[in-house]
Amino acid sequence: MRLPIQEPVWYSYPGMVAVVTSRSNGKQNIMASGWHTYIGSSPSIYGISIRKETFTYQLIEQSGVFGVHFLPARCSELIQAVGTFSGHDIDKYVKYNIAYEEGLKADIPVLTDAYFAYECKVMNMTTFGDHEWIAGEILQCYRDSEVFLDDGLPDFAKLEIPLYIGRSLYRVLDQDAREKNHPLYMER
Repeated sequence: MRLPIQEPVWYSYPGMVAVVTSRSNGKQNIMASGWHTYIGSSPSIYGISIRKETFTYQLIEQSGVFGVHFLPARCSELIQAVGTFSGHDIDKYVKYNIAYEEGLKADIPVLTDAYFAYECKVMNMTTFGDHEWIAGEILQCYRDSEVFLDDGLPDFAKLEIPLYIGRSLYRVLDQDAREKNHPLYMER
């Protein structure tokens, strides 16, 4: 039975975790963001929510650009690690042997393991509670066409997607997950 509760509870999982990259003045970082979304078109805009105290926030504030990446399930341990440890304390690219290429339109690392990624230019940074909402215009997209079908949907025979369920736990969305098809019209 559903009951009213008094304590604040975050309920937005299970969900995909975005991996955010940033760079400024020769320093770079990578972190996980569980709160993110595509928020607009014309121009295309993607938003991430991170704490102001993070090293990533400082780099984004200085550079005005950031990357958003989606990694396959085989990278869930890396996703958890980059979201747990601070770039203030360690170079996560070195510690976790993270491969990347240079961005085409923004000075950011673009992760080679990402099956989908965005390069973004900051449009707006707004404080909401203890997090900063950063909206960025998408400058460049990357997609591993090997793991997508012709209709643009993921090919779950080739791609397993990690879904964060909370408390360092993940489930995997793959070809064994049940599919339900709901046509967008009603028959008369």
